[in-house]
Amino acid sequence: MNLAWVFIGGGIGAALRWYISGFFHSVGNFPFATLSVNLIGCVLIGIFSVLVLHHPKSSLFLITGILGGFTTFSSFGLDAFKLLELKEFKKLIIYLALSNILGITLVIVTHKITTFFVK
Repeated sequence: MNLAWVFIGGGIGAALRWYISGFFHSVGNFPFATLSVNLIGCVLIGIFSVLVLHHPKSSLFLITGILGGFTTFSSFGLDAFKLLELKEFKKLIIYLALSNILGITLVIVTHKITTFFVK
């Protein structure tokens, strides 16, 4: 049953991402839609992480499901906040650097490799 809650929530989150992205338009190639969805996700995970603290089933549906389908950036923000709260500053810096630098690098490298093989 847990998988069903995550699955249903993920579908709702993905649909919400598509719908809400339609309200934001890129200006000068700046990705306002993605930024907006990610920031909204961060606000929501800040709220949900408190509200569902003692309700694991609700957490599966709201955080893992809906927000997981909506944006994983919200989970990234919560993980970084937890490290900050624990005063794990070295781990926080490593996590931020790896997530951003390695993540972007992986997008670039895999895009180029895939483009090479598709052409």
